[in-house]
Amino acid sequence: MPRNRAIDAALISDLVDRFYGHIRLEPLLGPIFEAEIGDEAEWDAHLAKLKSFWRSVMLQEGSYTGRPMPAHMKLKGLTPEHFQRWLGLFRQTLGEIGAGDAATEALMDRAMRIAQSFQLNIFYNPARS
Repeated sequence: MPRNRAIDAALISDLVDRFYGHIRLEPLLGPIFEAEIGDEAEWDAHLAKLKSFWRSVMLQEGSYTGRPMPAHMKLKGLTPEHFQRWLGLFRQTLGEIGAGDAATEALMDRAMRIAQSFQLNIFYNPARS
């Protein structure tokens, strides 16, 4: 893959495909995703939704209309370790696909903000107590 890639739809597609390929094989994260998503047809639809999400977030494409927080709030057994592992694999994958420094910094910044927001809502939301 080319090195020093900028953020565009192709980079986002490569990132999502490779990253979730890693996720599916990862012992801590894989079982959670497999239990929620299931068969290949559902994975294909989920990957398409994730690509739309990241294009909307990073390229202001506006194609994503979902609500990711409720989907994550219903997951049982999540811990902060899950989010740290997710972020570690995200960074690793950016390196594997040849994302440039600026692209890596921008995508990691957004991924960390998303992870922080999810964790605040899942673990520290007084309304859930």
